[in-house]
Amino acid sequence: SSTVSVLVNQPPVVTIFPNGPTEFCDGGSVNLTASGADTYLWSTGETGPLITVSTSGLFSVTGTNANGCSTETSDIEVTVYPNPEPTITPDGPIAFCDGDTVVLTSSAADSYLWSTGATTQSIIVTTTGTFTVSVEDEFGCEGTSDPISVEVFINPTPTISLSGPAEFCLGDSVVLTASGAVAYLWSTGDTTAAIVVATSGDYSVMVTDENGCTGESADVTITVYDEPVVSISASDTVVCDGQI
Repeated sequence: SSTVSVLVNQPPVVTIFPNGPTEFCDGGSVNLTASGADTYLWSTGETGPLITVSTSGLFSVTGTNANGCSTETSDIEVTVYPNPEPTITPDGPIAFCDGDTVVLTSSAADSYLWSTGATTQSIIVTTTGTFTVSVEDEFGCEGTSDPISVEVFINPTPTISLSGPAEFCLGDSVVLTASGAVAYLWSTGDTTAAIVVATSGDYSVMVTDENGCTGESADVTITVYDEPVVSISASDTVVCDGQI
C-alpha cells in the first residue's frame, strides 16, 4: 500500500490591541491594531492591520495567514460618550434696573466653571455682561453652554429746576420742574412734571424712566417769608390845631 502525507496547516492566532482607552468622549478616537496574520478583514469592511474607531460599537477582525487559514477574533467593545450640552436658566428677567439681581443656574453636571470663574451650579448676577458655563459629567466629558446676556439699566438721577428764587414773600410762588422721565411722583403727591409751590418746605420728586427704573432727586428747600405787619403808634392822641 502507498503512503499519503497530509499536512494540516494551523490557523493564525489573531489578537487586537487598542492604543488607549476603549471608553472616551465624543471627539476622541482609539486605534485598534490586529496582529498574528498576513491579511485582515475587519467587521467594518476595512482591511489592513489597523483601524481608527470614533464611534460606539463591537469590532472584530478576521485574520488570514499565508496558508489561507483564517481566524476571527472575539468582539472588542468601544463606547463613545456624548459630550454634555449645558443650558442656563435665569430665575427672572435678564434685563433689570441697578440694584436688582438675577440668578443663573446651569443644568446638572458633576462640576461647573462659569465665565466669571465661579464653580457653583448657580451664580448671582448684578452687572451687565455675557455669561457662559462649562461643565464636566460623570464620564469626564466636557461641554460649554450658549452665552446668555444680562443687561442692567442705570437708575435715573433726576434734578429739579426752579423758575425763580427759592426764597420769596408770601403771595408769590415758584415752579419746580423735573424732566427726562415717563412718570413723576412728587413729595406733595403730585404726578405732573412741574408743580407750583407757594409754601415753605422741602420738595423732592421720584421719577420712572422708559426701562421702569426709578430714582429720587435731592430735596429742594423753599422758604416763603410772611409779609411784615406795619403798625403806627402816636405819643398823644389829642393835639391842637397847628400842632403835630
